[in-house]
Amino acid sequence: MALSVEVAELVEIFQWSNSGGLDEIKDSEIRKKIEEEIADIFIYLLKISGKLDLDVAKIIYEKIDKNEKKYPVKKSYGSSKKYIDL
Repeated sequence: MALSVEVAELVEIFQWSNSGGLDEIKDSEIRKKIEEEIADIFIYLLKISGKLDLDVAKIIYEKIDKNEKKYPVKKSYGSSKKYIDL
């Protein structure tokens, strides 16, 4: 699927970046490449969502709500534990 190729291209930028973190990337020439790959990813996601007649905003809010219940901040903040171990 083309989406996985675009995601891989984004990952590749970070994989070969000598930057120590996102703050350094914000002001680098790498930023434009990152913007382009993120745009490509969103385009594919919107195309898939449109073909499946999905309400993107609705499903995002539902997923955020589900994650908040699954990973309560008081229990999960600063922890790498799986949700069943919290």
